[in-house]
Amino acid sequence: MDWPKEKIGISDRDLEKVFKYEPKKSRAVRLERSGKEPRVTFLETDDHWKQWMETELLPPSSEDSGLVLILARRTGEQALPREQNSCKPTHDEKASLSRPVSFPAEVGGSPNAEKGLLPSPNGRRSARTLPFSLDTFKIISKNLYLHGSIARVVNRSDVPIFSRAELQMKLSDGETYSAYVYNCRSTNAWEMDLALTVTHFPHSRRTYALLFGCSINIEEEVIRRLCYSGVEASYPLLLPGIFAELERDRHIKIVEKYMDDLEEKIFELDYQPSIDLQMRGSDSESRNRDKRSQWLDTTYLKNGLVTWSVQLSKMVSHTDELRDTLFKPAKEPPEVKNSRQFASNCKPVESSPLDSAPPEICRQKVPRDSAVEFGDRRDDGEWHKLEMRRIGAKVNDRLQAIIEEYEDKIRECTMRIDGMAMATQWSHGETNVEIALATGRDSRHMRSIAIVTMVFLPGTFFASIFSMQFFNWIPDSEGNTIVSSYFWIYILVTVVATALTLGTWYYFASWREKRLRYFWDEKTPLVQ
Repeated sequence: MDWPKEKIGISDRDLEKVFKYEPKKSRAVRLERSGKEPRVTFLETDDHWKQWMETELLPPSSEDSGLVLILARRTGEQALPREQNSCKPTHDEKASLSRPVSFPAEVGGSPNAEKGLLPSPNGRRSARTLPFSLDTFKIISKNLYLHGSIARVVNRSDVPIFSRAELQMKLSDGETYSAYVYNCRSTNAWEMDLALTVTHFPHSRRTYALLFGCSINIEEEVIRRLCYSGVEASYPLLLPGIFAELERDRHIKIVEKYMDDLEEKIFELDYQPSIDLQMRGSDSESRNRDKRSQWLDTTYLKNGLVTWSVQLSKMVSHTDELRDTLFKPAKEPPEVKNSRQFASNCKPVESSPLDSAPPEICRQKVPRDSAVEFGDRRDDGEWHKLEMRRIGAKVNDRLQAIIEEYEDKIRECTMRIDGMAMATQWSHGETNVEIALATGRDSRHMRSIAIVTMVFLPGTFFASIFSMQFFNWIPDSEGNTIVSSYFWIYILVTVVATALTLGTWYYFASWREKRLRYFWDEKTPLVQ
């Protein structure tokens, strides 16, 4: 079986065959303490990356909890006007981010940038192109403890994926630690596809991650959401949850655009030109091709939404698994035994990294010497498990809400597809009526032609008879015309042939059919 291997790093074959390399400036994010903003570092050259990993990265054996995320910028992105290690973009950055990032600012940007549907540069899979050199990515995959399964996930670009695996990883220091590995991939059927790999070490509560295919807007959004996180940063599914939020935003834009285009095609069916104009029109085939393409694209979008909804359901199931295994409390803390006292000690949290709107949730007030803080090791782990269970419940609820939203969009796609099919049937019905009316007009014309034929047929018939050799209209020497004595042969052959033709037609068209019907009626008894 080709199951995940329990070792870190990506194979040399995958590094060369799966990924492409275009070194450019990217951002690395570190979150080490609760209540502090993420530390953002801009890195570009191989020396910068090596120095950063030697001085900034802490190993999983460290006593400090933390989160490290590298945002691999996608190909074709503009460089930021200035560097900044803060959660809030500057005024110049906001102005830059307001323009479409895959087109030069001098030309005003892409007209479809607001919809998030930019075409892939040169038709390439952007998530596979990394802003590092090959040597640097080897070092990153080793120091961020990336698992080799991400290569397969990134290469499988046309299908959305969420996978998880619990492994025993042996590190360079010889120690073996339990780790959760998560891989996420969005389909590249539409622009702005992403891939994410996360390695979480439960014993130290440290997370290492790499997000592939980031645009500048996505980088800013991820950093903004991480600014909201406190103790949530040590929850294993935090980054996959943020990935689900980013994919939801992308899908919403795509669905809205496709629904608008499909409704436009449906309304076009209400204003079909006449049959004559359709036959003479040169763009009729082009319109029909556009309608077929729009129907197929919407159907493909619906299937993509269904597939990603299934992946979200797998995330929900994993939150339940974490609650019942990793964060299952060994005993109930005495402070929460009294539910009334627990409810009175609740207070709202300022914000959540998974939702743009700060939700109202409750957090237990406990003494400082027993409080679970990000990086605080003074507790025995039970309060941390309790906090993780609460965060898991929030993540579970948010994922359930996203799934419900996807189900609504799926129903919306189904309704539009069915509506287009019904409108097409109505249009075909109206076309058939027009064809029937045109056939009636042609029948009247044929009747007129038949009447004219019957008027001229007798004269033509007798002209043919009198032109035969049976008659000699040139008088002989005595002045008499001659009628052949064999004229009766023509009359006999004509009558016999006419009778034979009419008899054959009657036999096959009427009498034989009646006899067969009578035979089967006599042979088949009636069912009582």
